[in-house]
Order: sequence, then C-alpha cells, then structure tokens
Amino acid sequence: MPGPDHSTLLTATGLAAVAGGLLTGSALSLLHPRANIFGPIVWRGPSTRTSVALTFDDGPEPRHTDRIARILDAHGVKATFFCIGQKVALHRATAAALVHSGHELDNHTYSHGLGRHLFSATRLREDLQRCQDVLESLSGRVPTYYRPAVGLRNPPVHSAARYLKLTIVTWTHSARDGALAFTPRRALKLADRAGAGNILALHDGQLHGRASLREETVRHLPLLLTRLRERGFKFETLTELLSG
Repeated sequence: MPGPDHSTLLTATGLAAVAGGLLTGSALSLLHPRANIFGPIVWRGPSTRTSVALTFDDGPEPRHTDRIARILDAHGVKATFFCIGQKVALHRATAAALVHSGHELDNHTYSHGLGRHLFSATRLREDLQRCQDVLESLSGRVPTYYRPAVGLRNPPVHSAARYLKLTIVTWTHSARDGALAFTPRRALKLADRAGAGNILALHDGQLHGRASLREETVRHLPLLLTRLRERGFKFETLTELLSG
C-alpha cells in the first residue's frame, strides 16, 4: 500500500509545527512574567533610581515568615508580601507583625485555587474580594496589587483584576524557590542579575509540604540582601518603587 506523498508529509509537518508554535505561544502568554497578550501587567518599576522591590509569595506562615521578617528588619529592608487570604485568616498575628514592621501586604488570592477559579472570572473575582476584605480588615489599607496564583494569567484573571481595580504584578527575576532550593549560588546569581527598578520574587510560604525549600530561603536570604547592598541597591515596597 503506497504511503503519503511528499507534499502531504510536508503539509502534516507544517501543521504540526504551527500547532506546536501556538501551544508554545499560549504557554508563554500564560506563564512568562513579561507577557501581556491578555492585558496589562507590571513586571518592573522605573529605572531612574537604584532601588529594587523584594516580594514574597504564598504566606504568611509563622514558621518561616516570622524569621524572614526578622532578617529583613535586621537589614533595614521593607518588602511586599503577596498573601494568601486563607493563611492571613489563620495567622493574623504573623500578618499583623508584618504590617507593624512597615511591610506591604497585597493580594495573592484567598484560596490559591488553580482549578475552576482560572476559568471563571466571577468565581475568581469573589475569591480575590475575600482576600481584599481580610487584608483590609487587618491593615486598614485596600490592596492595590495582585499576583495571580503561580503567576498564571488568562482572560478571566485579567477580567477579575479589572473589576476590582487591581494591578497585576509579576516579576523581573525570580528566585524560583517554590520549586528549587535557594542555594548560595542561586542567591548570588539573583543579586547579580538585578537591575534598577527590578521586582524580585521569592517565597515565604509553602504549598506542598516542602519545608526544606523554605528553610533554604531563610538560610540564604541574608546573602542576597548583603550582595544587593554591596551593589548599591536600596530596597522599597512595591508602592514606593512604582510611584518613583
């Protein structure tokens, strides 16, 4: 039985390449911190001052957030914590201590849902509003920034953000300590890649029981801060950085 002719094979190959390209493009649009195909995002601040904003995701959790806060305080650093509303409700004292120390708390959803929330603007909007309410009741400040769970963006995510007048913030560089150990080499690499106006993303919370990853973040955060200071950077909250 004769096989497909050469033109058919080329067409099939071409279609596969196009499909693969579309899938890759869609994945990048969902995941890449600078992709704005679905709507506006902020991934860096102005480069007019030698400042960076440190951001922490997935907390608060007393075991690690409290220690990270003490390290930041010892270094005179104010940071922005993208909080999960459920965890704030459980650990109000830890969250309140962050506010008392001058750190900024912003919205990282109430439940960190990655299922139906991502495909329903209404459901996500309700989830974000719950987080807004918890954070406002704690700090007296209405959060203005929103980092989607895992940084994923799609039309429902942007629709919910617009409804609540939240600015979606991703990052310039990430420690990737949600999945990889924040070793001394990785801490120094992150510090050396940083530039003026950069937003740096780390984690103070954990979602899948990998406490060892958070221990590495706590252990080597001072190295990151010291190297950034040596390079002449100042530290600002997101509000300070983005208003400069």
